[in-house]
Amino acid sequence: MATPPFNWLNKLLIAMTVGGWALYVLLLLIFHYGRPEQNFGYLKHQQIPVRAEWLSLHHFWFHAGIWGALGLAVTAFTLVHLKGRAHLQYLKIYLALLGAAAIFTLLLVTFSPR
Repeated sequence: MATPPFNWLNKLLIAMTVGGWALYVLLLLIFHYGRPEQNFGYLKHQQIPVRAEWLSLHHFWFHAGIWGALGLAVTAFTLVHLKGRAHLQYLKIYLALLGAAAIFTLLLVTFSPR
């Protein structure tokens, strides 16, 4: 069985996948440096002040990046679906679950008490 030709859509999907993983690693770094510091018992005992809130710039870029990664994943899944491979019969279910997770997350963030 011959392999399918390596066309522009395959290259685009590979680039989107690699870009999505790179964005994910960048978001992990932003989360690590922007989150509140943990107030351990030793720090309390020594009365060392710790930051108890997110850094605002890191907070903004973390949330923007999460929504960007979600958009990138939905776009990649949609392109794979439009490509029309027969062995991807469950892709509609994956897209529906991804959309439901996005809507649930948006509702949770919108209506959660502050």
